[in-house]
Amino acid sequence: MKLFQKLFQKLFSKTLIVFLLLLVQFALILVTTAVFEVFQWFQLISILIALGVFFHIVNKKECPEFKLPWLVLLFLLPLFTVSFYLIFANPRASKKDSLRLQMIEANTRQYTHKLDEPDGDSRRKSGIEKYLETVAGQRAHTANRVTYYKTGEEFWRDLLVELEKAEKYIFMEYFILDCGKMWDSIHEILVRKVQAGVEVRLMYDDIGTVGRLKSWYYRKLRKEGIHCYKFNTFRPVMSGIHNNRDHRKITVIDGRVGFTGGINIGDEYINEQNPFGHWKDTAIKIEGSAVDNLLALFLQLYDMNAKKTTENYEKYFVTEHEKFDDAGTVQPFGDGPKPFYAEQIGEANYINMINAAERYCYIMTPYLIPDFNLTTAIRNAALRGVDIRIITPHIPDKKTIFAMTRSNYPYLLQAGVRIYEYTPGFVHAKMLVADDRLAFVGTINLDQRSLVHHYECGAVLDGVPCVCDIKTDFDETLNVSQEVTLSSFKMGKVAFITNSILNLFSPML
Repeated sequence: MKLFQKLFQKLFSKTLIVFLLLLVQFALILVTTAVFEVFQWFQLISILIALGVFFHIVNKKECPEFKLPWLVLLFLLPLFTVSFYLIFANPRASKKDSLRLQMIEANTRQYTHKLDEPDGDSRRKSGIEKYLETVAGQRAHTANRVTYYKTGEEFWRDLLVELEKAEKYIFMEYFILDCGKMWDSIHEILVRKVQAGVEVRLMYDDIGTVGRLKSWYYRKLRKEGIHCYKFNTFRPVMSGIHNNRDHRKITVIDGRVGFTGGINIGDEYINEQNPFGHWKDTAIKIEGSAVDNLLALFLQLYDMNAKKTTENYEKYFVTEHEKFDDAGTVQPFGDGPKPFYAEQIGEANYINMINAAERYCYIMTPYLIPDFNLTTAIRNAALRGVDIRIITPHIPDKKTIFAMTRSNYPYLLQAGVRIYEYTPGFVHAKMLVADDRLAFVGTINLDQRSLVHHYECGAVLDGVPCVCDIKTDFDETLNVSQEVTLSSFKMGKVAFITNSILNLFSPML
């Protein structure tokens, strides 16, 4: 017992405790020094990598709105931002994909440019037309007929009629495809047409159909004889290129008729469902040689997705289109993300059309989150006396995006822009009309998703008779919309600051 007590006293004596504490402290110094040395190297390497990415971002030929949020995050969280940037914001096409795209574009262009050539110098081309022909590679067409649909219900009814007339092929490309009354009626026709020997191709976006279709649904359609693909199958964190979605809406039937606009295939688009009140959407039908442009857009993206390079396109392009007495030009075009599209064609086209307006320019868009260049064009037009009116939704489909949209009102209102919210529900149309002469109908929203990151399409109408129908529809929509003024606009300071921060990061949203 005494031996045990002595041993216990020595083990817990002050001398031994001090000695042990000195050993612990010495060990901590050694470990801390080693860790600090490793941390110094780690920090140095991180700084060098961050600097490399910093200079890469600064020297990129991009708009400042794209660069700023990345530079802010790079300052706050360098390693996280570097990793996130390399995966999501700097997509690079493989050499194989780039060569495939070049071959497909060359293959389609030989048909779209040799058929029904315009009448040379006898027709004066506008700057808007020249820009799209030069940059988008898709020319304007004369002697076409365009039908305007002011609702999804009108579009759906006429689409079913035209599908029934198909004899050779039906090509359809949509961001959203959802089971329901609209798709069931279309699907039934497609199956019958396949059985009758008509070639049917369908492409829908994988992200656009999340929560709507089963992942295997395209295989079911293939068993029915429909050549179906999901565009850019979503694989999380595999590649930033998968953030670039196919937001286009195109139907081409036998090369003689084509549809485009804001309307997807889903019951809310024909107001069979009303999750956000009345759904306001628009589309156009094109008959004539301008259908070639839509056909080329479909074949290019379809074959990119299907990994084809040498398809025979000649059998799809009509050698002699029906000519109509309608005046004006029709110019469908496509846009998309880098590196496949070098320019932001959709945004530049909006700016060109706004700059061309002399008396009025009316815009309809579900999201109003324009960048500096587009905002400046809108404000400048209003300040030089053009009547600028913009219609946005009153009932949002995405509350955060709606709040960001509304936070942009004051700066535009201060310049004299008039803003209206569609009180019956949600506006999904993407349109512009100016001076009873110019109009655009397509898929391009006024936000960074559409203007920078997605594959989009639309058509510029110059002097076409249905421009009057578009203007009439705008006037009717204005009559059921609520005007927002500087005096009536309300947004709390906290909400305004929050949305200002979100707007800073809008290129990433």
